[in-house]
Amino acid sequence: MKRIRLTSLGQITEADISFGDMTVFVGEQASGKSILLQLVKLILDAGDITQTLRKHGFDWQKKVENFLSLYLGEGMQTIWNEDETKVTVDKVDFTLQKALSKRKKDENLFLIPAHRVVTLKDGWPRAFTDYATSDPYVVKEFSEQLRLLMEAGLGSGERPIFPQEGRMNKTVRDAIRKSIYGDAEIRLDRSGLRKRIVLDIAGSQLPFMVWSTGQREFTPLLLGLYWLMPSGKAQKKDKINWVIIEEPEMGLHPQAISALLLIFLELLRRGYKVIVSTHSSQILELIWAIQFVAKSKTAPERLRRLLDLKSNAYSRDLTETILDKKTFKTYYFSRQDGIVSVKDISTLDPEDPDEAVSDWGGLTLFSTKSADVVTEAAWERDL
Repeated sequence: MKRIRLTSLGQITEADISFGDMTVFVGEQASGKSILLQLVKLILDAGDITQTLRKHGFDWQKKVENFLSLYLGEGMQTIWNEDETKVTVDKVDFTLQKALSKRKKDENLFLIPAHRVVTLKDGWPRAFTDYATSDPYVVKEFSEQLRLLMEAGLGSGERPIFPQEGRMNKTVRDAIRKSIYGDAEIRLDRSGLRKRIVLDIAGSQLPFMVWSTGQREFTPLLLGLYWLMPSGKAQKKDKINWVIIEEPEMGLHPQAISALLLIFLELLRRGYKVIVSTHSSQILELIWAIQFVAKSKTAPERLRRLLDLKSNAYSRDLTETILDKKTFKTYYFSRQDGIVSVKDISTLDPEDPDEAVSDWGGLTLFSTKSADVVTEAAWERDL
């Protein structure tokens, strides 16, 4: 899949999206980013989705509106209008009827949803059928994958769940520990009548609900990354080629978001195509900087400095792979009067006369205004 074009999908009037190795969606709340991401999942994994729903006892009675309610969540069945909604994928028409008739095939895309914190109930991933029929499919499926990962024995021995040697490159592991968990370890507590994930600080075990907001938000994402980054020699999960991460920055300090940037690049290095929806300007700053420094003679060195990486075999391979082989695209979901248009702002040029581009979809708008106000105040003070 290289390109999606659509008209009249929910609040999105029109979108034309060509994917890079990393594609970023920005825009206000309720601007349709999540809907489009779930559409991408459906396009790539329709056979797997329908088979999974059937396996867990869900029946949409061959009605498209029922399927949309099961897949997107209660109340979302009206976003697809049979007469007006048009979707083409690489110039081939995509219809729900055709998608729902596809046979089972291997899952191709792994989606880490924005509502990931609800997947851990009392410190343990919830089963697919623990959710209501009205809950979105992507939340239930993500939660089920985490449950299976834990049931397969993650953390069942003496070793902590995190940090754990053999899971992730040490550079990535250290960045996560330093910025998110500090001296704490994530461990599996088996002392009670039910297993649970706890935060261990110098022998004191803290249950999930007393962790910091950032730790609660990030830990399901971390487990998803474990699923995507197998231990051993395998670079990526077999058959999975795409990764979607919704609002990965939730609850995180800017220093922790810097660790996220390294995670994105590590996923790219491993061969995944990555799609991210975000409200963080730091993520766009990284992409802007990569695009800018790529033109310099010392680009790998500059990128390592930006990421605070020491020069070693891993960091050299990472930065050279990103600079030489990966492409980046950014799209702004602009909502006005309840209608959303999607605009390509991939240049991220701060001097572009189009404010959608220069303000990075509004993410730098306040910074720009505050700088102007402070400059004016300083000018008046010095008069």
